[in-house]
Amino acid sequence: MSDETDRPGLWIRVIADEAFRTALIEDPLRALATFPDVAVSADQIRQLEDLSRDEREALVTDVFRQAHWRGGQARFGQIGIDGRIGGADPPP
Repeated sequence: MSDETDRPGLWIRVIADEAFRTALIEDPLRALATFPDVAVSADQIRQLEDLSRDEREALVTDVFRQAHWRGGQARFGQIGIDGRIGGADPPP
């Protein structure tokens, strides 16, 4: 991939690639060196580096969970917090 726009963004790669997701939680700079085909901004790198490992895990897990939650809602309509279709909105 030669063009910056051809490379997947950081959060897209986090959602799509479990190996990258795990590596990013453990060591962001090493993960980006190992997976150089990810488009990432300097601000995103600083944000990840400023977080502890546990904070990175919580952030990455939340991004992953929200993406799948929204994808499920887009496919099936409103999904309740208990997983039932047609349920109430999730808590804010």
